[in-house]
Amino acid sequence: MFVTEVKKFRADELMEFYKSDLKLKKFLHIIENSHVFPAIYDHNRTVLSLPPIINGAHSAINLKTKNVFIECTATDLTKAKIVLNTMVTMFSMYCERKFEVEPVEVIYPDGKSCLYPDLSVYSMEVPLSYIIDTVGVSLEADEGGGMVTYVLALLFCWSEN
Repeated sequence: MFVTEVKKFRADELMEFYKSDLKLKKFLHIIENSHVFPAIYDHNRTVLSLPPIINGAHSAINLKTKNVFIECTATDLTKAKIVLNTMVTMFSMYCERKFEVEPVEVIYPDGKSCLYPDLSVYSMEVPLSYIIDTVGVSLEADEGGGMVTYVLALLFCWSEN
């Protein structure tokens, strides 16, 4: 859904307006009782998005689009980071310079700032049983590492083509 309205609304009026929209009203509960509403706008203060409710038609992607800003909003920061990293990395394979991503500084109300997406490498330990259950392939412990290396090599070769 896109914001196509040209009428000016106060935030509370906009929430009331969207309550009559069959597709949007089911998401309003996420922010409607908040004392502030998230809004992404450009340097002219044109609203581009009211996350997580609606995106703006003003900034919709078309065949001539050269630069894309990918934002992710959620009530759980860990889940938001995972979704953002997944979306950014998958989308970046279509960039003119493959896999090039520009970070954005997010400044929180308490003054803390972070760069997103955070695509730093990290290690994690995962039980082999979890991998077997998730992937559906039976592996012995000594086969797991080799299989991961094989899959990563396939992905690298695929991304180069």
